[in-house]
Amino acid sequence: MSTLQCPYVKSHKILEWRMQFHLIRCRRNHPNAPKVVCPFNVTHVLNEAELKFHLNVCPDRAKHDNYCCVDKAPTKPTTPPPKHKYESTENWDDEPAVPSYNPTEYAKKAPVLRSISGAKPSERKKFREEERARLRNRLD
Repeated sequence: MSTLQCPYVKSHKILEWRMQFHLIRCRRNHPNAPKVVCPFNVTHVLNEAELKFHLNVCPDRAKHDNYCCVDKAPTKPTTPPPKHKYESTENWDDEPAVPSYNPTEYAKKAPVLRSISGAKPSERKKFREEERARLRNRLD
């Protein structure tokens, strides 16, 4: 792990990945320090006199210049690729009508246990008796 020296307090040795967080706190503790921040990288904190030179040699300037110059580069006019027209011989409207699936109707005829919810106690009792009779007839 590499460490960096804090620009505000020279005795602070900070891990590289923690420097940005440290600078926020240290900047708050030293509000009158004559320091400026590099516009290309916020972890570059310099004396005001050094800023002009730093802007010319900053390693992060290349990233910024590449990003800014993308729009200025001559571009070839591009046309979108042709869209393929997909045709199908299948027509679902011509299919025969099929009744939709009703799970309640299916469960009434199938040998499955059913339950009822949201009914009064007397309705639940009646439903359970009907279910017992239905399943008993099914087994016979």
